[in-house]
Amino acid sequence: MQQVTKILILQIILILPATGLLEAQPLWVAGTPVVNSTGPVTIDLGYGLDRTGTVYILVYNYDNTNDLSSTLVRYLARFGPSGNLVETAELDVKRADVGQVRRVVLEVRDPDQIHTIFIVAADSRGRLQQTPVRLTATTLPCPPANPGTGGDECDLDFVLNAVPSFGSGTWTRVSGPGNATFSPDPRTPDATVRVTVYGTYVFRWTETIGDCRSSGDITVNFYQRPDADAGRGGTECDLDFNLNAVTISDDVNGTWTMTEGSGSAIFSPDANSPSAVVRVSEYGRKVFTWTVTSGPCTDASEVTVDFYQAPEPDAGEDASNCGLEYYLNATPSTGTGTWSRVSGPGNAVFRPDVHDPSAMVTVTEFGTYVFRWTEVNGPCSAGSTVTIGFFEQVSANAGNGGDECDRTFSLNAVPGSGTGTWSLVSGPGSATFNPGPNDPQATVSVSDWGSYDFAWTEVSSNCTSADVIRIVFHSPPEVSAGQDLITCKGTPVTLNATGTGTFSWSPAGSLSNPAIPNPQALPAATTEYTVTLTDPWGCRNSDRVTVTVREIPDADAGPDQELEYQFETLLEASDLDPGETGEWRVISGTASFTDRTSNTTEVTELSIGENVLLWSVSNGVCNLSTDTVVVRIKELIIPTLITPNLDGNNDYMIINGIESMGTTNLTVFNRWGAVVYTSADYKNDWDGKDNNGNDLPGDTYFFLLSPKKIMPIKGYIVIRR
Repeated sequence: MQQVTKILILQIILILPATGLLEAQPLWVAGTPVVNSTGPVTIDLGYGLDRTGTVYILVYNYDNTNDLSSTLVRYLARFGPSGNLVETAELDVKRADVGQVRRVVLEVRDPDQIHTIFIVAADSRGRLQQTPVRLTATTLPCPPANPGTGGDECDLDFVLNAVPSFGSGTWTRVSGPGNATFSPDPRTPDATVRVTVYGTYVFRWTETIGDCRSSGDITVNFYQRPDADAGRGGTECDLDFNLNAVTISDDVNGTWTMTEGSGSAIFSPDANSPSAVVRVSEYGRKVFTWTVTSGPCTDASEVTVDFYQAPEPDAGEDASNCGLEYYLNATPSTGTGTWSRVSGPGNAVFRPDVHDPSAMVTVTEFGTYVFRWTEVNGPCSAGSTVTIGFFEQVSANAGNGGDECDRTFSLNAVPGSGTGTWSLVSGPGSATFNPGPNDPQATVSVSDWGSYDFAWTEVSSNCTSADVIRIVFHSPPEVSAGQDLITCKGTPVTLNATGTGTFSWSPAGSLSNPAIPNPQALPAATTEYTVTLTDPWGCRNSDRVTVTVREIPDADAGPDQELEYQFETLLEASDLDPGETGEWRVISGTASFTDRTSNTTEVTELSIGENVLLWSVSNGVCNLSTDTVVVRIKELIIPTLITPNLDGNNDYMIINGIESMGTTNLTVFNRWGAVVYTSADYKNDWDGKDNNGNDLPGDTYFFLLSPKKIMPIKGYIVIRR
């Protein structure tokens, strides 16, 4: 309490001369003061002045919300820290320091704490900066020690993996059966630790900064790696092989796996037996790996075994052969095969070579021979024999084949010394031989068109000879005369036959060229044409087409008509012939047809004056035939003057023939366009009055007549009174 009182009294005393001291206050160097927390209990402060003098610093261990005077800051800095004032400083700025950024590290008490800093500068005469600089800094928390992870190691070395923070870290051995060294040194977070004895070790990573310290432990198990020996491989003429791995000890487990090669492998009695018998599913080179395990540590050794398929040769069936040449037919299995002569009265040559399973063997003498087919696959081999008897050959002659435009053909084989028989070799259908298949001159009949091969086979003793001929039975060529046609009399049309061969048309008289597929035809009447097609083998076929000839239509619209105040009438065109259609059209005037396609139809809504109507007739082939009829309607007589004075002359607007126009609307306008009179059904009764019954003044008026049956009529009328 006495200390606080002393501070306050001194603050009051020091404030008294402050006016003179603040006149020329020192200035901070650009970029200062600046403050950063550098650790849990340190703060880094940067400062600098534009002249020589002194810098006074106060550090509070909390967020100080009170403002201090420059004099009090200097006093407390000289007085020293107390209570929450945890650090003070009085720093001289010498001549060499002027204009320079200086640095001071301030020691505080608490980590992870907000600190308030007050700074005041004074020049060499003691004149203070007017207002203290106030800064806030938060110290860092104590470093959290993170030793990383331990694990299992199949060696005496382990790479540590501590995660450093901002303190100084150090590795130490906590426990273990042997000693430990850290490389490059214990202060390296990822140092490599090497122990002297296998076993379980605990290592500690400790981080320290100031008075702060934290640590964490990890456990590492060091195991000795086993040494695997898979034994010897080799070759095998089978799918089984006896493996022979070397057993280490009872506490070391081993397992066989196939690591290279196609297919699958089964180990008996199991894959953990060092001397297991492996059976593979496919032949070829396989690599087997013997993997031994001790704790988490493993080692592996490989052995290679080549599995070869043991040959199972088959030299083919024993046979008799006519002639000195025979195609052998061994069935190869695997490896390389070779033919050899075992016995026989003469020598033998194999073509194209002795390794071809289907080689042709040629012997020098007739008789019985034994041949061997030997197959070799790697270290494996086996052989098989076949016996072939060679006898003199007969010669068959089937005669000649050819082309036939029928399904029968006379065969012509030349008989030899043996017994001959006809047979169907190939073809799209069946065949029948008459009188029988043993007649060299038999007639053959087939069920379907196409190409057939027939064999004439002669047999003598054990020898057979066959000769094959080909007969092509040609079906009638496909021909089409095209679609039936319709033409107008006097107009040629083009026929369009299709097919491959030579064409001939009939009757030829009306054709441009009867020997081509598409001649022009100009028949005088409807005609049926026949086209005959002959293919390259002389086979023929025909088809027909009909050309229908239509007469040119003759249109007659009927007589012209004159009507008086009549706006409808009956049109009477000439009758239509079968196949003809007609249609009415308006050329000029107006008209509405009851049936536009009827030659006799009612027509209405005719216009006053001349109405020209067109009648068109078509048969769908020839050009249109047309004719017109004129219907004239007598002009309406509409007065241009009325004198409504009741003298019996021109008292009313009388329109002759208005009764024939149907309901007629009359509208009268004055010269300014205003409607002065209307009648929805005019009856020749307008006497120059408006719709209210008032006399209209003498003047020129305009009217619009809208009859139901004709077009509207416009005009003018004068009222004279």
